[in-house]
Amino acid sequence: MTWNPLKKNHITQRPTPVPPLLTHAEDRELDIAVQRLIYVEDTIRKLIKEMKKYVEAVMYLDKSDQRLTYNLTTCGLAHFDNEFRKVVEDYHSVTTQIGKTVEEMSILCQKTFIEPLKKLRDEFVLIAVAIAKREELVAVWKCSYNRVKKLQEKKDRTASHIAKLERERRMEEAAAKELKTVHAQLLSELPTFLEKRLEYIKPSVQALIMIQLDYYGSSTHLFTHLMPLPNAAGSPSSAMIPEEEYQTIVSDQINRIRALTIVKDH
Repeated sequence: MTWNPLKKNHITQRPTPVPPLLTHAEDRELDIAVQRLIYVEDTIRKLIKEMKKYVEAVMYLDKSDQRLTYNLTTCGLAHFDNEFRKVVEDYHSVTTQIGKTVEEMSILCQKTFIEPLKKLRDEFVLIAVAIAKREELVAVWKCSYNRVKKLQEKKDRTASHIAKLERERRMEEAAAKELKTVHAQLLSELPTFLEKRLEYIKPSVQALIMIQLDYYGSSTHLFTHLMPLPNAAGSPSSAMIPEEEYQTIVSDQINRIRALTIVKDH
């Protein structure tokens, strides 16, 4: 039985039941483990894909920010007012610094999240090979088992028939033994792999959280310094400010923007 090949997973085949050689419980136990592996591999594939899209989006946003501030610094308006020019230059300086942080974040995401998950996905290739080997053994055993049944159903009791039946029975027993061995090995190793996968993925997720904390924290820190504050002389200056005061200033700025004629409804 195959699954949708468009998912591009390495494991695409659920194990074939093998009655009467294996019990329903034995077949079902392996089938459940393989279905879980298919789901896990698909999830890992999606995580890698979405992480790549996330990094690309952050890098694209950063480039847009830098183009925006560059255009502001080079436009003629910035040269008519010294205060405005200073604001624009500081703004461009911040986006340039954040650009370096974005480059570092991209490299770290690649090293701590994408590459480890790709290595984990490679393990599914070996699992898929093991499952495929079991399917080959199933086919061999079924052919041998059916030949034995047909020979047993015949009423021929000649020496040649009995010798052929015995030869086929030995082949069937050998095939059954090998299939049972591989099946037991899969039942032992696949659940263990499923249990250990969280221990492997957890550090990558923790690293991602730390990377984002550093990136967004640094960005917030740099932009916060751009917020104008009145100094003792009453003129605006930039400095680190308390969170509550920062939020108040942001709200005031947003209200001022909303009050501009250019954003009013016409």
